[in-house]
Amino acid sequence: MRVPAAVLEGILAVRRCGLTNMLDRPVVADLAEKLGFPDAARWIETHPSDYAEGVFRGFEAEEGGGR
Repeated sequence: MRVPAAVLEGILAVRRCGLTNMLDRPVVADLAEKLGFPDAARWIETHPSDYAEGVFRGFEAEEGGGR
């Protein structure tokens, strides 16, 4: 799943912190916000099916920076 670079950065930060199961989307969004990634939090909240696809198939940054 291609996502903006800022979104990918936030998702990876949540994964690295290890405080939740990445399938728990609301908690992932909350942690992204608390870790300083509001763009990631907003994207996770507004793209639930894309987020789920990315969890199972992987995420990558959109070409050209994707901000």
